[in-house]
Amino acid sequence: MKKNVLKKLMCAVLAAACVATAVVPAMADDVVTAEAATKKVTSAYKYHLEGYDKNGYPVSGFSKTSFYKDLNSLPSVKTGKTTINVPAVTSNVKSVSKEKGKPEYVTYVKFKALKTGKYVVTLDNLQGTDDKTLRCMMYCDFYQVSKTGKKYCLNSIEDSDTVGKYDTLYENNYLARLRTILNNYKAEHPEYADVIEETYIDYTDYVNKYPVNKIKFTTKLKKGRTYVFSVDNIGMQKAVPPYFTTHGSDEQSCLWGGNYLKAYSFDINIEYRK
Repeated sequence: MKKNVLKKLMCAVLAAACVATAVVPAMADDVVTAEAATKKVTSAYKYHLEGYDKNGYPVSGFSKTSFYKDLNSLPSVKTGKTTINVPAVTSNVKSVSKEKGKPEYVTYVKFKALKTGKYVVTLDNLQGTDDKTLRCMMYCDFYQVSKTGKKYCLNSIEDSDTVGKYDTLYENNYLARLRTILNNYKAEHPEYADVIEETYIDYTDYVNKYPVNKIKFTTKLKKGRTYVFSVDNIGMQKAVPPYFTTHGSDEQSCLWGGNYLKAYSFDINIEYRK
């Protein structure tokens, strides 16, 4: 199965591909940063196998030594609220996928469950830093360590469920930022004015219909085990020339997706529930 079909069922890699992440617990004395650990990982695993091969299929896994060296290097988060700052993707950040034309950049942090039970995870307060594109987050989840033969990788947790309809997180002040971006694009391309306005109306209707201010899910974790929280950079909206949204359709849009490459931040709150 390809990664863009059933992403949650696939193994992810904890190797050189991880994006540098700064993690600052809001209410903790011991401030944790990922800078040193990330430099160590990218240096040590510069030639390490990545998460997906050239056809977009997941690799079989990694040796215990290399896998746990990466795992131990990851920054940790605890229960409570944490702000995660993700730096921009630079030329020395490698994609977890070797599939041509489909790079994927991933940020990882780890979490050790102190008790067995249900945990409620909430993501909100998403802030981007790009004046020309918008950040939208999806596909966020905890992963567990999985072993097949002598190979180790990450697999999604089966006992993980979205709370209500909170499965998408858009940037703070999304509609206002979208209006500014589309206005600037319309000034450059007045010939696209009609489609640009239709695009704004479509996204306004969507935002007013569905909650896009948080991602919230529950997951069952076991005491003493270390889990990995994974978030990729897929989820960018950029103004582009009009295109038909569906083959054979007459609906057009001036927003296109891809990888968000600038720095951004969001809050994650983890609560234990019996």
